[in-house]
Amino acid sequence: MDHRRLMNECPAIIGIITSTLQSGGSIDTAIRTVAENGPRLSRKVFTDTVRMADTKGSGSLPRCLTDRISMLPAEAAGYSRAVLMALSAAESSDADMRDRMLRDSADIALESVREMGESYGASLTTPCMTVFGIGIMVPMILMSVLPMLSIGGVFGSRTIDQGMIMLITLVAIPCAILLLSIRLRNRNPFLTRNADLDELRYALPILLAVPMAFAYSSMTDDRDGIFVFSLAPACIAAVILMADVVRRERKRRICEQSLMDSVFDLGNRMLSGTNFETATADAMSGRKGSAELSDSFRRECVLCRGDLYSAISRSVEPISGEMSLALRNICLCSENDSDDAGRLAVTLGKQFQNRNVTRRSLEYRLKSTTDMMMGTAMVFAPLVLGMSVSMLEPLSRISGYVSLEGTSTILGAYLIELSALISVLVSSLGDGEGISRMIWRFCLMCPISLIVFAVSCNISL
Repeated sequence: MDHRRLMNECPAIIGIITSTLQSGGSIDTAIRTVAENGPRLSRKVFTDTVRMADTKGSGSLPRCLTDRISMLPAEAAGYSRAVLMALSAAESSDADMRDRMLRDSADIALESVREMGESYGASLTTPCMTVFGIGIMVPMILMSVLPMLSIGGVFGSRTIDQGMIMLITLVAIPCAILLLSIRLRNRNPFLTRNADLDELRYALPILLAVPMAFAYSSMTDDRDGIFVFSLAPACIAAVILMADVVRRERKRRICEQSLMDSVFDLGNRMLSGTNFETATADAMSGRKGSAELSDSFRRECVLCRGDLYSAISRSVEPISGEMSLALRNICLCSENDSDDAGRLAVTLGKQFQNRNVTRRSLEYRLKSTTDMMMGTAMVFAPLVLGMSVSMLEPLSRISGYVSLEGTSTILGAYLIELSALISVLVSSLGDGEGISRMIWRFCLMCPISLIVFAVSCNISL
């Protein structure tokens, strides 16, 4: 278990415990709720706790959870402190004291995640500069020194053959970048999902490049443009076919963020006397991202004949399981006291807003890094390498030995590999993305990279 990723789940865990306790549930119910509906790593920790209490008779659930938390290493110290503070809050008989302790627990969780994010962002500078140096400077220097190996006999008459060029550019450099990308992904504490191999089906349109390459080869003897006229159209076709899937996922993420931001407004509306159903629908409709969800929730409330739990599950669950659970707890609390439910919603809304601020700060910190990497693959690398190929021709005429045949084709293949590797690297930063987003990003970068390279190669120097 990666305990840094466990700590990243801490704000969500504290949110679940807070909503359960303040909606009238016990700490035992909160622990079992996390074991059933919590984030992946925390679900395992809490499931072990429940199993220990149910099968080994090791005492109460809070006691078993305390023992389990005490076994976590120092890397998860923030997680341990926040959860233990929440357990202490559950034992308090004073409602005001319990609320303050739960707020302190949420603050501890957020501060731990914030510190981890700052450390993670600072650690990316050297690896990204390394990718830049290996991915661009090494091939550029290689292309620049090829003719020099034979000019005037300074370096003797020996030259680097095409096999050595292919080994360095198509094998050695991509392997180095791939290993670095894997290392960064494994060290990323904010990854929240595993790769779903079923998403590889989105790469099927790229296979159209194979017959298109054969068709291009049969029509012309020019090999330099084979990638532009085969892979680029295939990538564009993949982008067109994936556009609706990417749009829906982007819309879901925006709706989830708007829904989190609306919980605070929901609490204020309930404190002013509005019932849960109306306050929830109005709070959702007050934000552009969740306006459609508000209409869906209203329809489900009518179809479910007042069964608000089913209405929440059917409308909100596809958007966010965590928000569906929070709204169900607020709804449960509202059945006993609307004001208590409003205060619960306000507390949860503040937690959600603080968590979103922390995540957005991390995203802004990483944006310059991801933009630099994508700009490198799309524009800078093909421009520099294309200009290097253009300079090879006059230098080769001077040396009289170095052949240009196949060099641009090798570099074109390398740029395809570089686009794929940068797609993997960028998708491994931040919260992480699935295979579909990697394919989408590759299909966007690769055609642009190949076109820029083709134009740069044809510049006469």
